[in-house]
Amino acid sequence: MRFFSSRDKSQAFSAKEAIFKGPADDGGLFVPEHIPTLDLNEYADCSYVELAAEVLHLFFDDFSKETLLDWAKKAYGTFSGTEPVDYFDLDGMTVAELFHGPTAAFKDFALQMLPYLMAASAEGRKVRILTATSGDTGKAALAGFQDVENTDIFVFYPAHGVSTIQRRQMSTQRGNNVYVYGIEGNFDDAQRTVKEIFRDEALREASRRSGIEFSSANSINIGRLVPQVVYYLYSYLELVRRNTIAMGDAIDICVPTGNFGNILAAMYAREMGLPVGRFICASNKNHVLTDFISTGVYDKNRDFYKTTSPSMDILVASNIERYLHLVLKRDYKVREKMESLNVTGRFDIPMDAIHRSKLVGYWSTDAEGEARIKEVFDRFGYLMDPHTAVAYDGAKKHGSANHVLVMATASPYKFPETVADALGIQGEGDEELLKKIQEAYGVEVPKPLTEVFDLPERFTESITVDEMKEVVKEGFHD
Repeated sequence: MRFFSSRDKSQAFSAKEAIFKGPADDGGLFVPEHIPTLDLNEYADCSYVELAAEVLHLFFDDFSKETLLDWAKKAYGTFSGTEPVDYFDLDGMTVAELFHGPTAAFKDFALQMLPYLMAASAEGRKVRILTATSGDTGKAALAGFQDVENTDIFVFYPAHGVSTIQRRQMSTQRGNNVYVYGIEGNFDDAQRTVKEIFRDEALREASRRSGIEFSSANSINIGRLVPQVVYYLYSYLELVRRNTIAMGDAIDICVPTGNFGNILAAMYAREMGLPVGRFICASNKNHVLTDFISTGVYDKNRDFYKTTSPSMDILVASNIERYLHLVLKRDYKVREKMESLNVTGRFDIPMDAIHRSKLVGYWSTDAEGEARIKEVFDRFGYLMDPHTAVAYDGAKKHGSANHVLVMATASPYKFPETVADALGIQGEGDEELLKKIQEAYGVEVPKPLTEVFDLPERFTESITVDEMKEVVKEGFHD
């Protein structure tokens, strides 16, 4: 399998080079020359790690299936439970719990695997991982790349735009090769500047003279995206095994969406053969995606809001570029749209392209999300985090005829203040709130979340957006 830039298919790269590079040199994102297909019937009895090795090998055939199986066993062996995904059934819906990994968020599925892919792709070259995060990616990337040989990782997060626990997860990170910075700005500022660093030829040349290559652990890296395809295929097979659906039945998939990578992985799964009726894109008050889906116009020229679902506080969704490539199917058209976004802050595409992709969108206020947390807890005794609550609200607003798979992207314990507010629980500080929520819910707080209160905070420095380029020069030769 070869990969080329979403903006220029004239130059093809191997899987190893695409993973190692992160974004393409022209600013585009790597896409596969084709999306492989599979017959789900042949994988009906596969374990998660077996299915992961099969799917990854279809995309990344630079690596043997045996090697990928070994990496999958190691990556997903860090999760709790017999399988890395767990499920909870609601009325006409199944919640897929993607938060049983070492950092209690769905990013673990990709970021426990990516270090193996990256190390093998680097082939001895030193790599500096640059990562912007709206909350969960940062900790998952830090945990995945901690003390990996020939690798260091720089994480940038909005200093005032993540939950307290998300911040402490990053600020207490151990390892000799990790660097964490809060920035005075929002996630879009961090993401934009990381992309500018990749396109800064003088900075890239200075890094190369020092024997260092830049790469990314964000979902702009194809090595981040493909592992996420697996849990959609696996979840469908699990719904069949649980007799919730019959093989061949279409399901709707509802994803709380910020940077568009998670829902794009579901679309790749559909291209591979997953029967999907609708993709329900659930957003918060920063509903640039909802408006795009309903009008065909993507316009980032709008107010930015801090919400109780901070991982979706994003106005420029990076993987919308891969979506454009999927639906427009022409690199020159993608290049045209992305240039328009860069210059004017907006672009538009025909509505029939959106309709063909089976994509619908809804958005929720903070109050609606909190109301759904309380509703589901009172009715089913089940506790959702604010992002999952937004997804549940979107699925309810859509009113699917098909069975709905709702993707639960984080543990509710990562957002104790919001969850406590929704349940009417009062307490002083996150530690006390966590204890009281656990008493009400009866499910133990994941150890990775409780231990952050016992670890010393190593990274408390806040920098400006303009200083980001300076700090990534750490260790460069003159």
